[in-house]
Amino acid sequence: MLKDNDIRVTLIDELNRINAQHDYRIIEELAVCDGEARVDVAVANGRLCGYEIKSDADTLERLALQQKCYDKTFDTVSIVVGEKFKDRIEECIPNYWGIYVVYEYAGRCKIKRKRAAKVNKNIEANSLLELLWKEEIIKLLRNAGIKGISGKNRRLLRQIVIDNFTLKEIRDYTRETIKSRQNWRD
Repeated sequence: MLKDNDIRVTLIDELNRINAQHDYRIIEELAVCDGEARVDVAVANGRLCGYEIKSDADTLERLALQQKCYDKTFDTVSIVVGEKFKDRIEECIPNYWGIYVVYEYAGRCKIKRKRAAKVNKNIEANSLLELLWKEEIIKLLRNAGIKGISGKNRRLLRQIVIDNFTLKEIRDYTRETIKSRQNWRD
């Protein structure tokens, strides 16, 4: 029976291998939707990708809430499961989510892609901005020459960004900011 950590280590090894030639960052336990959910592993490379792990010890109870939050946030989403869910996970997730299955073989874990993730078209600007620190939002606004932002809270600052930037600009800024963020949890 595969546990979360067995799957996580295998997944992160695979993500490091896939992204080796690129500028990227792997973030574990990234809170999304203002903390309503937490994705197990996120990758910021040319896109922002979320990976949810469901080990053989897990249930699918929280999956509906997680899906709602991940769909608002990530360019692509994949679910990574052990043997327990491999045959029925497709019924529980949208057809644009990717599926990876981790198997135990000869005492080692192997990961196999069952279905590639497709581009998620449900991203919301506010959910992306919730990933940013207040100072990062202020920097974006100041760099655009937007005035009158001093003393505003994060919610108001996010709205100012939404009113002044396209979704693509917000996506690009959020992804690059997360990828290059200093003094984080590394």
